[in-house]
Amino acid sequence: MHNPQSFIDLAKASVAALERGPTPEDLAEAPLADLWAALVKDEDDLPALWAQVLGHPLLGDRQILTSALVGLNRDAGWARTISRWYRLGTPFPSAEVRLASSVHDRKVTSGYMPLGSTGYLALVDNALLEAKMTRFVSLLKNLDAHMESGALGRRLQ
Repeated sequence: MHNPQSFIDLAKASVAALERGPTPEDLAEAPLADLWAALVKDEDDLPALWAQVLGHPLLGDRQILTSALVGLNRDAGWARTISRWYRLGTPFPSAEVRLASSVHDRKVTSGYMPLGSTGYLALVDNALLEAKMTRFVSLLKNLDAHMESGALGRRLQ
């Protein structure tokens, strides 16, 4: 997104939506994210949701990588990204995560697991994912100050 004010408005709306939580109507209209995993490009990256999505209003039914995750509640079955709510279906790849954990892969022990040859890392540590989303939401809540300083604006370009 190249318009900083549009990003600020979208970020504020996503934080407000996350803080109030999804309504039944939000979830009824939300795309279904099935066979999903939280991913990052590297350990400093923001988490996103990788999933087979059904009913996406712009992308239809296909595999996608979402915008940055700001919230995820496995028990309630939803995720919130910068742009929208998702209903969560079956997570992926729980069996592979257990297998990789059993062989003590270095990335798994640090909370990440390489996802094949995609270049992405699956976040397999729930506490790590939660910490990343919490830091991102905190940054979004103070977005105006970060934009004024120019630091975040340079990162978004």
